[in-house]
Amino acid sequence: MPGSSIFQYHFRNSEALSQALNARRQTTIRQLSLKALQCNLLLIESEQVGFSFTRVSSPLQVKGAKGKGYLEFSFILQPGQRDFFSHEQAVPQDTLFGFDPTREVNLIVPGNSIICVAQIQQDAFELCAELMQRRDLNIHFLKTNFITAPGIMAGVQAYLKQLYLTVLHQPEYFTDSRSSSRLEDFIPLLIDSIPYDSAWLSSSLRSPRRFDLVKQAEEYMQTHLETPISLISLCKALHTSERPLTYGFQEVFGVSPMAYLKALRLQAVRTQLQLADPEATAIADIANLYGFHSLGHFSRDYKTMFGELPSETLKQTSEINFYISC
Repeated sequence: MPGSSIFQYHFRNSEALSQALNARRQTTIRQLSLKALQCNLLLIESEQVGFSFTRVSSPLQVKGAKGKGYLEFSFILQPGQRDFFSHEQAVPQDTLFGFDPTREVNLIVPGNSIICVAQIQQDAFELCAELMQRRDLNIHFLKTNFITAPGIMAGVQAYLKQLYLTVLHQPEYFTDSRSSSRLEDFIPLLIDSIPYDSAWLSSSLRSPRRFDLVKQAEEYMQTHLETPISLISLCKALHTSERPLTYGFQEVFGVSPMAYLKALRLQAVRTQLQLADPEATAIADIANLYGFHSLGHFSRDYKTMFGELPSETLKQTSEINFYISC
């Protein structure tokens, strides 16, 4: 049996993180903060099971499709500065979540947190559940998507934390011919940790009362990126006041409404630069389109958020186009 594969990365922008995580899924990861992103990613891959351990310094939003033929089980190994949110619901640390294969990923990851996602071949999970006589772990169970079981998930979380530390400090232990079977032992451990008695379980999570307001504001911003927006004009458009809107953004995203808008606009500029013809593009024109009229301040904020200057983004586009033409 072949051994497992281990990959370690350090990223300063969310696009590179998204590319590294998309071997088995198709998600888009977006930075929610203007602060510089520091992200450490550890991937452990075997035939039937894979683990991703992601440590982030700044909040991120993850959306998109899960991998076909795999079940994803998510664990909070280190809570962040704010709550995790999955499908607009706050996720406590003792919650197993994200395992409904019919739902896409819709996750807000707070800054200074660690999340582990275990991807298990669905056939392997179902076979193991059948051998362990766990017929209750069927599609009806999977569709709940959340299980909060205080104290019960602690054993699995402890295993994952130990796995994380062992791979970081003794990676050779997981590269020999027996490493795949060691990793696949996680499947029965996970199944055994899920109680039979539904009285132990709670699938009802809290959704902040201001989440709808935040969602409306986000949609308004997305459709008015090229329009001047102040906090006052945003509140008028949403028929609300500054306090609930500001509190809502801090609770959900960990940033103010105007900082969130600025991050959206910087990301829009970045997308335009990545698609632009370098020979016919003026960075200042694109920046001005999204309300950045001081090129110096814009370049500083852009580099802080993405780890490179706008000119470097445009240069990379030129190099990619040259490579394709060759």
